[in-house]
Amino acid sequence: MKKNNRLTVIITLVFLASLLFFGWRNVENSGRILDEKNIGVLLVYEQQGLSAFPGVLPAYESVLKEEGVVYRKIEATRLVTLPPKIMAEGNAVVIFPDSIAKAVPSEASLWASDFLEAGGNIMVVYDSGVKDKLGHYLSRGIFSEQCGLNYIRYGRLKDASYSTGKLKFKDEEAAAYFEIPSGKLSPAGFVSGYTYGALDYPVAMTSLMGLSPGEILAHSYFPDGSRQPAIVIRKYSNGNVFYANIPLGYLKAYGDDLLLRESLRVFLFKRLKLPHLVNAPYGKGGLVINWHVDASPDYNGVMNAYQKKLLRSDIDYSIHVTAGDFRDHPGDGIGFDAEGRGRKYIDMLKGFGTIGCHGGWGHNWFAENLENKTFGRKEMALYAKMNKDSLERMLDYKINEYSAPSGMHPQPDMTRVLEEGNYCAYYYDGDTGAPPNRTFFDGKMVSKNVIAFPIMPLFKYASLYEMSDNGVTPEEIAAWLNGILGYIEKNRTVRLIYSHFRDIGPYEEVFGKFLDNIEGLQAGGKIQVKPMSYFAEFMKRYLKTELSYQREPMRQVVRLKNPEGLQGITVAIPSDNTYLPSHDGFLLKEERGYFYLTEIENEREQTLNVDYVNPVTRTGAEKK
Repeated sequence: MKKNNRLTVIITLVFLASLLFFGWRNVENSGRILDEKNIGVLLVYEQQGLSAFPGVLPAYESVLKEEGVVYRKIEATRLVTLPPKIMAEGNAVVIFPDSIAKAVPSEASLWASDFLEAGGNIMVVYDSGVKDKLGHYLSRGIFSEQCGLNYIRYGRLKDASYSTGKLKFKDEEAAAYFEIPSGKLSPAGFVSGYTYGALDYPVAMTSLMGLSPGEILAHSYFPDGSRQPAIVIRKYSNGNVFYANIPLGYLKAYGDDLLLRESLRVFLFKRLKLPHLVNAPYGKGGLVINWHVDASPDYNGVMNAYQKKLLRSDIDYSIHVTAGDFRDHPGDGIGFDAEGRGRKYIDMLKGFGTIGCHGGWGHNWFAENLENKTFGRKEMALYAKMNKDSLERMLDYKINEYSAPSGMHPQPDMTRVLEEGNYCAYYYDGDTGAPPNRTFFDGKMVSKNVIAFPIMPLFKYASLYEMSDNGVTPEEIAAWLNGILGYIEKNRTVRLIYSHFRDIGPYEEVFGKFLDNIEGLQAGGKIQVKPMSYFAEFMKRYLKTELSYQREPMRQVVRLKNPEGLQGITVAIPSDNTYLPSHDGFLLKEERGYFYLTEIENEREQTLNVDYVNPVTRTGAEKK
């Protein structure tokens, strides 16, 4: 080699090393990263967007942490200085979120193409890359070529370049692939919400640039019958591109968790097969059956459920009671009266799960005062404590679960009251259809300590009473209930359903068979039905788990660490082209492209070596 050529190589290597060293030093740590060799996810932001929408980045971070994803944050101007090929080798996906990445540098387009060519993957959401650094709309989105469509048409359409539409997947198979619960779909197939029906979501007007119909999983539909692509997954060069024409992070920050969560799960776990933690205890799908006991009219419902064996000792329910002696106003005498006339029913119920607090003393009275805003935090705390204290006098444990009467849960005040009362979980009619999570309200996480459990609806309805009152047939109820069981088992996730014992009447036979199915699935180790507090306490411990994984020439090294112990924590490791013969201390299951390994002891640290398969020797991983 000539001296000048040798010098050029040395200078180039030094330059690349400095880029990596100084570049990665400016990548913020997620709190989950153990060293700088981890592969994972990069969340990109720009300062102007971060200032204008401060809740969006925390929304993405929260969901990624809850889904057990290794991630880092990086400013857009820093990202484009890093070598795409080396980044592709160390990071599976780069996410350009909505709202906080509108004005990424123009060179981000070329960077993304080079990254994809090297085998990287990108996720582009809604309005990322639609403006220049001065805040002017571009004639074409920065990532339009990679996404296969131009998603900013402001120059031609002006204010009409953005609208709202109803979201519909192309077929049932696409909706199931996207992990949309069937109860979240209207009879016409649109994504819907409890009480609202089919929902309208923000959408950008687009024009196609090579996108094929098979790459579109869902469209946004308008009243005139026209539509726009809403969710796109496609190959580009040697990588993959996900585009969502919906402001996923903004929606999460303001109370709608599901679409951001499922977008991340589908792209990262199904399409890209990233290693991750599973946020269900022991990696098994979970269900909360939450019964609300409001007042004395519930006496007959409780007795009926008991006599007809709709309360079963091998199914742990969350049973929440309004304890006071009145319902609508003081002195009306129709409250549940937990320490008086209702005492025998409490004694009956406490053998079938966990008792929790349902509002504050008088069911309708408490709800109406919250709705009318005549109760502030002081009154919320006072009457919730009265309710809790009354129930605890009949129990041998402290109550730590709560549900709102008539769904009245003023955020964030009511959750602050729950924090101060040492609750860990509450039923919630926001984020409907989503799993337990640390919900957001008005752009901020409400609580890190009290976990929200959104209700699972059937279209616009949540309780069996609402379904009966609106003519839902027993066959439809059966399909919904058993569909939930299949959903939680397949997707290894947790959901909540709720009703009142008095609502069961028209559906007694259906509900009994549903409980039979639960018992069979539980006996087979496929699902678990437990109270809110079981899943909430697990999640709080789970969130302290540190996961790292790094590529080496012939293997991946996966490390787990939790100061409170790893028992019940499950890590999902891609099984394609890997070999894992030894797993002492773990339960192991291989399914749909993953090894699922669950720690059955309570070690605080574990290391797994996952070897790439040698087709000749078949040698593989060992647990240290």
